[in-house]
Amino acid sequence: MTRVKRRFRRTTVVVLAASAITGVVVGTLPSSSEYHLTTAAVSVDPATLYNAAQQKFSAGDVPAGLTDLQQALILSPADGQSLALQAIWADQVSDTAVGKAAVNRLSVINPLLAKTARSIMDGVTAAAAIVPSTEPTTVSGNPAIVILGFGLSPQGKPAPELIKRLAAGKAEAAAIPTAPIVVTGGKPQNGVTEAAVMKKWLTDNGIDASRILTEDSSVSTVANAQNTAKLLAARGISDVVLATSPNHIRRAAADFAATGLRVVQSITTDTDLAKNATPLPKDKQTGIRVEATRTAGIPASRTPLLPSDQLPDVGPGLIDDIGGKILKQLLESGSSGGQ
Repeated sequence: MTRVKRRFRRTTVVVLAASAITGVVVGTLPSSSEYHLTTAAVSVDPATLYNAAQQKFSAGDVPAGLTDLQQALILSPADGQSLALQAIWADQVSDTAVGKAAVNRLSVINPLLAKTARSIMDGVTAAAAIVPSTEPTTVSGNPAIVILGFGLSPQGKPAPELIKRLAAGKAEAAAIPTAPIVVTGGKPQNGVTEAAVMKKWLTDNGIDASRILTEDSSVSTVANAQNTAKLLAARGISDVVLATSPNHIRRAAADFAATGLRVVQSITTDTDLAKNATPLPKDKQTGIRVEATRTAGIPASRTPLLPSDQLPDVGPGLIDDIGGKILKQLLESGSSGGQ
């Protein structure tokens, strides 16, 4: 919202809203034809505040980001994305009152987004508590085992860590013999994708090809989670067991939870196992929380309603010409402000 100020000789100030320059005047106008016109523009846009908040969250300055969101919500109280972020980041700083109020408001405005916000908060909390383990686990229900890609050599060969992830996934597949297995990863090298190489390794090592589902278009953990969620939703599967590396499992678990999938168990390689054994405290969770919001489709930035390069001309010209005529008419009639 752009506001234009008019200052009079008698020190009376009237504010005109640019969006309502054809009819809204705030204040009382003096019944005098003598006035001096000056102009100033102040740009206030919820999207600008939203973007500032997102930048601060990414930088780890959560309190400042929450302050920006609070201001954005004053201007736009029904902004679902801002409410979702307010709940998610209030959880980061353990502000239960603000988080609960945001979720309650969001549940009325956008119940689906409120559910997503809860999934992110619960998912980050659960992911942060994961202690990586190389031991396969039997899981009840109807889960899918998801093996996350790692990368291929320029020749299209699996990296050693990818082979370790595949071996971990294979061990879990033996523990849950009825579970489908998703291999996820794009990033083709030498004409083959990670997923294709992963499927070949599994079938070469005794896994029936009919158990394997291929997701071969993703190039990031965020996309791994998003694309796998769609693949499994088509099959009515909502529970997953993740197979990846110890330094990746918490981020992956938070991302998959953000899609609405339930991470019921995980298995990892032994790479740097001890180094990643300690659960993440709250002050170390900002990175996985940021990425989880991206996975859920909450935008990192939004386009301001009135970009700065499209603000009205507040020098001699448009505002003085149009606004001045309006003011002159009101002054001559001695009108009071109103609608």
